[in-house]
Amino acid sequence: DIKTKTLAIDRKNDLAIINAKVSPKKIYQVSYEDAELLDNVIIAGYPLGKKVSAAIKTSKGSITALAGYGDNYSEFQTDAALNQGNSGGPIINENNGNVIGVAVAAFGKTAGVESFNFGIKSSTLRTFASSNKLKFLPPNNRPMSNNDLGDLITKGTVYLECWMTVAKIKQLIAQEENRKAFFSEYQ
Repeated sequence: DIKTKTLAIDRKNDLAIINAKVSPKKIYQVSYEDAELLDNVIIAGYPLGKKVSAAIKTSKGSITALAGYGDNYSEFQTDAALNQGNSGGPIINENNGNVIGVAVAAFGKTAGVESFNFGIKSSTLRTFASSNKLKFLPPNNRPMSNNDLGDLITKGTVYLECWMTVAKIKQLIAQEENRKAFFSEYQ
């Protein structure tokens, strides 16, 4: 267990800057360019927490729309699988490993249709970070092999679990502006 301190929150875009004494062996670089239609992407994270396994999991797909739910242009849509536990994880360009988005939500699974999965665009991430005096390394300009991508994903993604009580989660869900941070099974 590591204590964290929340430094900044962007409730509208479901982003937060958290300070913790964690030193990953690799660090993601963030793209200067937003995702483009049909870009190939990889989503990395810990879907379903550690219930399935403690290993990092990935899914591949492409960018399928340049706007999110309700024409939200700070988001994009992808067909790469995104499940509970992926939220906050990196969505990276399959070619160079640069972060082009942050996994934010899945929509539609409970309605009996293939889900629509969304990510926060890198430009939104960069604006939030820079407005809070954070800087990123310059993006990577060279292609990366699958081995290099796997190494980056394994060593650069950190498992984060919230120890909130169910009562506190229900209280947060009741606040309309926080609903998009939670999946339908909690509602």
